[in-house]
Amino acid sequence: MTRRPTVWTWLLSLLAVVALTPTPASAAPPVGERDARDLAAVRSAAAQASWSTGPVAPGVTQGWVWNNANPLNAAYQVGLSPTGAGDLTPCQFEVTRTWYSREPGGERRFHFVVRNSGTITCTATVLLSWLTPTHDWSTGALAPGASGNYGWVEQIPPTVSYLLGLTPTGATTTAACQLEITRSWYRQEPDGVRKFYFVLRNIGTITCSGQFQLAQTDPSASWSTGTLAVGASATWTWNNANPLNAVYLPGLAPTGAGGGTACQLEVTRSRYVQRANPDGSRQRQYVLTVGNVGQLPCGGTVLLGSLTP
Repeated sequence: MTRRPTVWTWLLSLLAVVALTPTPASAAPPVGERDARDLAAVRSAAAQASWSTGPVAPGVTQGWVWNNANPLNAAYQVGLSPTGAGDLTPCQFEVTRTWYSREPGGERRFHFVVRNSGTITCTATVLLSWLTPTHDWSTGALAPGASGNYGWVEQIPPTVSYLLGLTPTGATTTAACQLEITRSWYRQEPDGVRKFYFVLRNIGTITCSGQFQLAQTDPSASWSTGTLAVGASATWTWNNANPLNAVYLPGLAPTGAGGGTACQLEVTRSRYVQRANPDGSRQRQYVLTVGNVGQLPCGGTVLLGSLTP
């Protein structure tokens, strides 16, 4: 079956450490989070772990924590493989939030939240993949609740998708250091240079810092966004998203900057869907939305990376 990006548009809705310490003993996950290591089947050579969400009702979220998130510089990406779609109603899941913590005992953790964003109760396999970073640098100190804006000036041709991990440092004997990337986007400057921008927030209760861990992957597919108006967005569906354990990492290569104004594009939402085919079989789809978050009508190329064991 030919893969085809299908697109529609609407107005955009707005919505990076190596600390070499001994591996600590695992502690219990925070209240309200589920311990992923209790359920995971780990493919060590493939850098992926997987487990089931169990049945999840529409609109319900699950918080998960990956304890002992080692090596300390691993950058994580979460994928999903939904199951249980009806003949007429798809099963749909998405990751709504991710963050990293350094616990008082020295343990690094990766946290994330998944949501059933469909209309039926169904299940998904969580696919946790990780990459080794190519670059790392300090975040600098952030006070509780404070955010910082950061950018990466590209050193290579603009054909990779970036994955940003974090290694928090500075936990006290009683409080964890918790850091979250709340937003990331790509920008082409008027001189043609591509940059990767992101916002880091301290979501904990103590002033602390960390290391950005920037990993990258080449795309397995790419296509043009076409021109997007300022504030507009477009959504594509990647059909037959096989193999079912593939984890997708989208990137963007904006084009069209000019007149002193940058072209800025952002992946504002992504989700995994299982739906029925006309013959009754089921297929997995990956759906992503790209928005123009700049001040200039422009477009670019979607760079779809695939992390497959």
